[in-house]
Amino acid sequence: MKKIFRKIGMWGLMCLVCVMLWPSCQRRLSQGERVRVDSLNRVAYEVRYKDLSLSSRMATEALKLSDGYASGRAEALNNMGFCAFMRMDFEHAARLFQKASEASKNEIERLVADVGMMKICQRTSRNKEFYDYHNSAMQRLRRINEDRSSLEENGLEGRLNYALSEFYIVSGIYYYYLQQDKESMQAINAVPEEALKGDTAQWLYYVYMRGSGGMYEAPTREEVTLGEFGYLVQCLQVAQARGYIYFEANALQAMAELLVFRSNRELLSEKRAGLLRLVNPESLPVDSLPLVFAKEALGLFKRYGDWYQISGTYRTLATFYNYTGQPEKALVNLKKALNYVNLHHEKYYHCTDTLDRLQAYQPGGTTSIELQWINDEGINTVPEWIARLREQLSRTYSAMGCKAESDYNRNVYLDILDYTRQDKELESRYTALEKETRQLNVLLWLVAAGCLVLVVLFVWLNRSWREKNTVYLAELKRVLGLCQQITGAVPASATRREEVAEAVAEVIKPELEALFEVRDVCITFCEEGEAEEVPCHQGEGTPQVFELQAPGKSVMVGKLWMWLDAPLRKEEQVLIRLLLPYLAWTLEHGLNLVSLDEEQKRLEKEQYLHELHLMENKRQNEVKKACLSIVTGIVPYIDRMVNEVRKLRSLPSDGDETLRKGKLVYIDELVTKINEYNDILALWIKMRQGTLSLHIENFDLEELFAIIAKGRRSFELKKQTLTVGDTTACVKADKALTLFMINTLVENARKYTQEGGRVSLSAEETSGYVEIAVEDNGPGLSEKDRSRILGEKVYDSGAIGMETAADAAELQRQKGHGFGLMNCKGVIEKYRKTNSVFAVCRFDIQSTLGKGSRFSFRLPKGARRMVGLLWLGFCLLVGVACSSKQQPVQPVPDSGKVAPYDSLLAIANDYANWVYECNVHGEHAAALVLADSVLYYMNAHYLRYSGKNGPLLRLEGEGDGAELAWLAESFDTDYFILLDVRNEAAVAALAVKDFRKYRYNNAAYASLYKRLSKDNSLEEYCLQMQRSASNKRIALSLFVLLVCGCLIAYYALYLRHRLHYRYNMEQVFVVNRTLFSAASGTEALGDEALEKMVRCMFNELNEILLLENMALAVYDEETCRLKTVCFAAEDGEEELHERLQRCYDSGQMQWTGATKWSFLPLWVETGGEKHCVGVLALKLARAYSREEDRLLVEMVCNYLAVMLYNVVVRVNRKFHDIELAQDEARRSLFEENQLHVQNMVLDNCLSTIKHETIYYPSRIKQVADRLSGDVTEAQRKELLENMAELVGYYKDIFTLLSSCASRQLEEVTFRRTEVSMEELAEGAGKYLKKTIRKRNFTLEWQAEVSPLWVTGDRVLLLFLLENLIDEAVRYEASGTLRLEVKEEDGFVRVDFIDTRRSYPQEVLNALFYPDKKRMCPSGDDSHLSGTEYLVCKQIIRDHDEYGGRRGCRINACAWNEGKGFSVWFTLPKRNKK
Repeated sequence: MKKIFRKIGMWGLMCLVCVMLWPSCQRRLSQGERVRVDSLNRVAYEVRYKDLSLSSRMATEALKLSDGYASGRAEALNNMGFCAFMRMDFEHAARLFQKASEASKNEIERLVADVGMMKICQRTSRNKEFYDYHNSAMQRLRRINEDRSSLEENGLEGRLNYALSEFYIVSGIYYYYLQQDKESMQAINAVPEEALKGDTAQWLYYVYMRGSGGMYEAPTREEVTLGEFGYLVQCLQVAQARGYIYFEANALQAMAELLVFRSNRELLSEKRAGLLRLVNPESLPVDSLPLVFAKEALGLFKRYGDWYQISGTYRTLATFYNYTGQPEKALVNLKKALNYVNLHHEKYYHCTDTLDRLQAYQPGGTTSIELQWINDEGINTVPEWIARLREQLSRTYSAMGCKAESDYNRNVYLDILDYTRQDKELESRYTALEKETRQLNVLLWLVAAGCLVLVVLFVWLNRSWREKNTVYLAELKRVLGLCQQITGAVPASATRREEVAEAVAEVIKPELEALFEVRDVCITFCEEGEAEEVPCHQGEGTPQVFELQAPGKSVMVGKLWMWLDAPLRKEEQVLIRLLLPYLAWTLEHGLNLVSLDEEQKRLEKEQYLHELHLMENKRQNEVKKACLSIVTGIVPYIDRMVNEVRKLRSLPSDGDETLRKGKLVYIDELVTKINEYNDILALWIKMRQGTLSLHIENFDLEELFAIIAKGRRSFELKKQTLTVGDTTACVKADKALTLFMINTLVENARKYTQEGGRVSLSAEETSGYVEIAVEDNGPGLSEKDRSRILGEKVYDSGAIGMETAADAAELQRQKGHGFGLMNCKGVIEKYRKTNSVFAVCRFDIQSTLGKGSRFSFRLPKGARRMVGLLWLGFCLLVGVACSSKQQPVQPVPDSGKVAPYDSLLAIANDYANWVYECNVHGEHAAALVLADSVLYYMNAHYLRYSGKNGPLLRLEGEGDGAELAWLAESFDTDYFILLDVRNEAAVAALAVKDFRKYRYNNAAYASLYKRLSKDNSLEEYCLQMQRSASNKRIALSLFVLLVCGCLIAYYALYLRHRLHYRYNMEQVFVVNRTLFSAASGTEALGDEALEKMVRCMFNELNEILLLENMALAVYDEETCRLKTVCFAAEDGEEELHERLQRCYDSGQMQWTGATKWSFLPLWVETGGEKHCVGVLALKLARAYSREEDRLLVEMVCNYLAVMLYNVVVRVNRKFHDIELAQDEARRSLFEENQLHVQNMVLDNCLSTIKHETIYYPSRIKQVADRLSGDVTEAQRKELLENMAELVGYYKDIFTLLSSCASRQLEEVTFRRTEVSMEELAEGAGKYLKKTIRKRNFTLEWQAEVSPLWVTGDRVLLLFLLENLIDEAVRYEASGTLRLEVKEEDGFVRVDFIDTRRSYPQEVLNALFYPDKKRMCPSGDDSHLSGTEYLVCKQIIRDHDEYGGRRGCRINACAWNEGKGFSVWFTLPKRNKK
């Protein structure tokens, strides 16, 4: 036997190796062969609408050469499937498309195959299968869109565009034939028209469908006709120019269909005469064009070989002859068209029966040949094709006076119309219900079998119980030991819940293998909203699942999966149930630790993001400071100009003219210098450094209001009342700036409101915005002051309120810098310039002198995303619930007792019956009169109950019938009356040869029928639903009986055997409750938590041992002391504490007698080490001699030690780490918001300076130029006075605005830390590599850095080096950049050396001053080049002021005897221990 098994194993191994090597042995195409296959496929694709035979040959050859090239093979099969479809070989086409879908994993080719199957299903009216392939194509589209970028890289974009356009066009055609106009337009509008410009054939297909497929939208029918004709002319011209005979023929046929109607010919002759001449170069009569176009199309279709279109063209010719009164010729063409249907049947279904042919008229036939074909599953015909021919035959025979022949063809037409209805969804559901019924029957048998097996199992368990009871008690002891291991199984380093589950499973698996012969163990988690997790198991065994639910909680934590060779015995299941609470508690505790760890990581990630934003804001802040230094640099020049103007005015009129001109020249030089600074300032502000970066988000105002409410103490000191209103408003704005504005307005109200005053903050929510207002009952503002604040962009804030103040000196003392309101207005203006959403933003002041003021601003409402999603989901659920309700059909009244609503319908119904009887008796003219009466009463019913004036039903007209509009409006009426009367009116109109009425009523009937037709399987479906419900009820009843039987059997067994182990189990469950009640709800080492634990433990332990008192001492790692709590007050507490401390230090257990304290140390073993977490002290009421009692108490101590360590100690450490992370995140967020607001306000100030002061120097220069010319003494005095006034006002406004900007820098954002120069050099080197990555030159980085530390801001210092690198990189030449760091006189000197360039010392000295020649926008206009040294100077200036030691400098000098230059700067040295 061993030899046989060895041979079987060897043969199996060899087979496995062969299977693995088989793919590598397959032939793979070379690159040239692949190109050849792609070329053939491309030719087959390009000529498919020009020469069908050539396309088929190319695709076939490509298929032969495509072995080993899956994508090329799939494309060849798709091309062959297309050719087979065009030849109407639907079975062969379906096989080819199926092979294409299986041949490759290329989703695009599979999509093309699905679209091909959709075309077949649409052509053969297999509506249910069409939806299946449509859904499959939609899923493929979603997968393709997920990987759209790779398609563009692989050059598959064109193939995807073809698949997309084909999908939407086919969908549009399908919906068009089912009268679903809205869905048809949505499909055709989804075609990517721009992407089709490179694919002429698909573009022609799209244009043709727009012109002929009823897929053109316009307000009127005439505009639709004109638009469709325009599309057809485009299609014809391009098809003729490019040789696409298929679309040339289609365009001609469609134009013939359009021109058949005289009204269309007249409309086009009037409105589109030029287009008619374009398609009628021979100037033929317009009335003959339909015939000419149809014959041309017929010839082209015969060249192409499309029988479907040939037959359709014969039908077009017949239509023309019918409209021109030549029914005999029409009949000849219709018979030819019908012959092509027979040819298709003969060719592809090998029909030898000559009677199995379609005839124009077949007297005496009970069932038409068409329906026999349609009902035969082996035959795929085109019902819509035949229906159109039968409809025309009915009309033709009617025109010829052949009533029987006309009725025959119309009846066939109506039968096919019923087959091609659109409602096929219930059939699919019916099939699914049949399958479900079979499954339910199997389930019933399984339930019955389960009941039988259960009875046998209970009998067997009852017999074997006594023998296994002893073994069970031993197993119980092992399970109790396992419980202790479980509670300490959670690893301290667990970061994922899977790690917790794996660790617990590893602990319990060995014991469960020994106890219950478990093959494998797995633990999974269960959470709301998550799918049930089913573990994978490769070995043997039957899985058994247990739910894990913590004691006292209703939520399931997870599931315990065990794979067993045999089912667990009853007593074994009880032991497992004993483990479940411990497992549930351990998992819950592990999840708590993991969630705390995730929270800590989340906070660290949040802090990291805040630090990134902080770095960016700090860098922008330094740039703005450097920009502000230019502003402050202008002030000395203004002072000099003021001094020179004063000297000019003091010169005597007959003074030295040379001196006067010299001063004017000097003033001109000052103005030139100021203008240069202004130009730099304007250019810099224009760049990205000066743009406002608003952090727009949706947030609740309640949070900001709560922050303001915390500042009540400052109001109470002034004996004021601050009222902060409740609000639930949500706004869309910058959160930090909103808090800044609210705080500014509230602080102003507090400052200027008298003692005992009231200040209130509120928010009013409207439909479009939220208005935030601060009101006070202070002194108020005059109308003049209010107008100045709101109307003037810059005003003297010191003068506000001074004219009306009771104590002007006190008011002047209270005033600050006065720029808060200016900045609030500036922020609102920035919002308004952002986009149209913020058009509602507004800043307003309402004030009454002596009564108080109200400052308010408006922000747009925000959207609560979660609430919006929940509301949307609720609406969808309600919609689905409403749509799923079956609306019962109201019975038609059968007596004179008719409700008022139905009275008119009853009259209309009677007339409809009379219409039918007239047609039966051959009174067709009377039938038409009565049909008109039916429509009259239906219109009366509509006008009375709809509340509208139209549209109304007509017996004859153009366009769609009014009943379709009624149906779209969901108007409640009896549409089956209209269905009947439309059909009878069409029959009567045919009989009297009134073809206009026939066409209109027949079209209305067909459209309404396709919307109202019912699925024939509905009744059977309902019966099946009833049977399914009955089966479910039976299964449920059996299940309930089974459960009841289980309970009764379990109770009987338990009652019989509980005396054997009741005592042991009761003791175990008492320990369980004691343990979990002691640990529940403890999250920290607070006194309240310890007292709760002691109270809970005392009550539970008192059921086991009689206790007088109990004490618990837990070691606190923060204070390094024992925290002690007693159940009851005890004399000599200090002695008790000392004894607890001694027991904790020694770690020895101390048992004593009654009325004395016994001390039990709480030991826990983790990570191979033992830790004492505390001491439990018990004061017994009486002595216990039984060893079992002591062992039980010691077991409780062991459990308690494990839980205290895990729940209190480890969780407390986690909470401590989280608190530290929260503090760091809050600090970073505070600094980020502080810098953000400061940057925003600085932007506002700098922009105001630029706009308000830039024109004054030019005006001063103009006055100086006039003074330099020939002027009289009087004119000189006047000009000097004007100049003095201009210069004085310029100085005042410039000083005011520059001081406003400078005051924003009063809040210090400098973060002083220890910075390693080695880390800075490393960061600078990385930045240089990143900067020159895509440059056409190379730079070598050399860093000679001593291990030195400096005191400074690490972000700013790194920004300084980056600016130096940016300036160096702008010089595009290869070379070396050096960084040298060394100690120098208590400072650290840093030299940044560029060896490529050398400059004289005068140029180097001017690097750190503004120079317009050196500054220009960068290549991407993102920043201003040439400002780097100014930013560096500002950074060193900040370190000199805030670094803790004065003396920081920055300068530039030549290096190595002129072989380069060095920018050096000094920083305070830090002695690192």
